[in-house]
Amino acid sequence: MKKFISLTSILILNCFSHSVWANAQLCLANQSDCTFVLLSEKVSERVNEVIDEVIEEGVNSSTTRNKVTQASSYSEKNEVLLIVNDKRARYRFSPFSTFKIPNSLIALDSELIANAKQKLFYDKEKYPTESWWPSTWLLSDYNLASAFKFSIVPIYRQIANEIGQETMQSYITNFAYGNTDISSGIDDFWLNGSLQISAIEQVEFLQKLNHAQIGVSQQSINTLKEIMLTESTDSYLFYAKTGTGTINTIPVEDASEITQANNTENTKHTSTAKLGWYVGFVENAEGVHYFAFNFTRDSYENMNTERINIVKNHLKKAGVI
Repeated sequence: MKKFISLTSILILNCFSHSVWANAQLCLANQSDCTFVLLSEKVSERVNEVIDEVIEEGVNSSTTRNKVTQASSYSEKNEVLLIVNDKRARYRFSPFSTFKIPNSLIALDSELIANAKQKLFYDKEKYPTESWWPSTWLLSDYNLASAFKFSIVPIYRQIANEIGQETMQSYITNFAYGNTDISSGIDDFWLNGSLQISAIEQVEFLQKLNHAQIGVSQQSINTLKEIMLTESTDSYLFYAKTGTGTINTIPVEDASEITQANNTENTKHTSTAKLGWYVGFVENAEGVHYFAFNFTRDSYENMNTERINIVKNHLKKAGVI
């Protein structure tokens, strides 16, 4: 049965009403310190009735005409793009640990890592244990699944070193990942370094990844999705990655101490603000829904729980989960 898929609409919404879900935490259009982007690919089945006229020749050369009804199905794809705070959604920040998504994919596709359970190691002399490391980074052994889940930075710095500058640049350029700049150092360019990406670009990358449009093997994508899966229910599959770090620059709209006069002359402000990311996609009966959220805060306190709650509130509001 032949299917015909057509793109029918793209809708951009720039804000959510504050009157709905008044008690739920959301990123709102009047808050310059956050942005939320949701791209939903909704696929619905349609059925067309095609009437064919069939002519049968009788024994006496008389003609009998019969009407035959045939069912022909096709699917219709609608893309709906929701953006809260469009200007910030286009502003590039360091990806921090959300870069573990492409980093893992490159390691898998280049065959540096065979599967999610392969044991991994890092140079402990080059990356000695630091006092601020969480206990989850001090495991007796590591694999890709645990390194991704616990966002173990030294493992991924080791992976990047082993991938190498030339191979890494080739993949990042092919992915069109943000500004594609990895010049600040092979093992930390994504940690408040030269690589920068916007929330909209995060969503675009995830969509291309899920559609296998970035030149990597399907097996690599399948393994990546295996380690990205954070929640599985009867209604949906939830794939995601957090990212957190201190940033040197933020949009001036996000810096309250900058005067209105300075706002007309500057696009950035030196800062020690904490940036939090939460990016990923949800698969449900309607289709696939790609999301990217970021916000800035004065401290790391409660950032992890807060960003996950905000994203899930938006997804619930949109009917995704």
